[in-house]
Amino acid sequence: MAAEVSAALARQVAEVVEAWVGAWNADDLDALAALLDPETHWVNIVGMHWQGRDDVDKAHRAYFELMFKGVAVKLEEIEAIVPLPGGGAVTVARFWIDAFRQPDGRLKPPSRDRMTLVLVPTDEGLRIIHGANVAIVEEAQRFNPVQQTGQG
Repeated sequence: MAAEVSAALARQVAEVVEAWVGAWNADDLDALAALLDPETHWVNIVGMHWQGRDDVDKAHRAYFELMFKGVAVKLEEIEAIVPLPGGGAVTVARFWIDAFRQPDGRLKPPSRDRMTLVLVPTDEGLRIIHGANVAIVEEAQRFNPVQQTGQG
C-alpha cells in the first residue's frame, strides 16, 4: 500500500519540479544548481553518471552550451510522489522537450522524458540528491504490460 502524501509535501515537490522547469527554460544554470544537494548524483538520458553538485553543474553547463540553450521543456505531469522517512520524497515527473541538435549534429525531434528525483529536506527546503532522466520511447508504450489510462 502506498504511503499517503500530505498536501504540504506535494506542494514542496511541485515547487522543486516547477523551479527546475523554470530555471531550464530561462537558461538559468545558477538556479538549476541551487536545487541540487551538495551530494547529488545524476544519471543523464544516455547513462552518464555524475557525482556531486559541482560535477552535475559542470555537466549541465557544458551540455547547455553545446545543445540545450534555448530548448524549452514543459512539465506534463508529476506522476508519482512517494514520501521518504525524514520528510524527503521520490517523485516521477513527465516532460516534453523541444527539438535540439545533438553533439554529432543530428536533429533530435521533440520528445518526452521521465525524470525520477530523490528529494531530501535541507535548511533551504527540498533539494535534489539524485536525478535520473529516461527517454520515453513512444513506439514501446503500447507494449507496457501494466499500462493504465492516462500514463504513457
